[in-house]
Amino acid sequence: MNPERVKELVNRGNEFFHQGRFNEAIKCYDEALALRPNYSVALFNKANALCELGKLKEAIALFDRALEADPEDWEVLHNKGNALFNLCCFKEALECYDKALELNPHDADTIYNKGNLLFRLGRFEEAAKLYDEALALNPQLVGASFNKALALLIFSPPGGCEETIARVESVLDTWESVWNPEKLPSEDVQKFKDDVPYLMIQIMQNLAETCGLEASKTVRRIKDLLVKILGEKQLRVFVKKLRLDLHPEAATYRDILNQG
Repeated sequence: MNPERVKELVNRGNEFFHQGRFNEAIKCYDEALALRPNYSVALFNKANALCELGKLKEAIALFDRALEADPEDWEVLHNKGNALFNLCCFKEALECYDKALELNPHDADTIYNKGNLLFRLGRFEEAAKLYDEALALNPQLVGASFNKALALLIFSPPGGCEETIARVESVLDTWESVWNPEKLPSEDVQKFKDDVPYLMIQIMQNLAETCGLEASKTVRRIKDLLVKILGEKQLRVFVKKLRLDLHPEAATYRDILNQG
């Protein structure tokens, strides 16, 4: 075995991987594995390339071989969990995420993906807590902030007024902490501008039905956040287009949004 040749082949495979040339990357990893069959790095990287090609069962077999070589590699466990998740093997995926978090409790991506799995299983409150943990570690995980909103405000069973307002305030806290157009990637800034206003409509409909005028203070806070995201002019354009007529109190919310 020539260690330098193995390293060269893996590095070349990594270059192809980052260029999206996954089949060529796999050929390089295969050459490396022909020289060093149980090299965990080559096994892991080939498995990741297979995931990109949708060959998840083949990838899982390679993740397992990599874990035989290094049972405490949390990244392998995390990525194996992702592959199992995508195959809807939820119990096995959760076990992988839990093992990965035992080895590295502070990886935001693993926490986020475990949250997504619990969301998929209908465990919305638990998922929301994990999204908070992930965002505390990486405030730029924009997807976690949106999924938290969906978990608490769209899919969770409705609660009373006090509980509903508390949930909305928690989501607003999260969005306010994440929203930073100077630091966020441009695609995330655009996602905020495209998605948050329409989520706000659903949120305000829920508030109107559950709380009526008791939620006016929270609606003012929603308005302030929308101004930050859209700007005053674009907010006025948005308010003209939206319909808040599913509940009589929603008309009052429209008036709050229109206030200068």
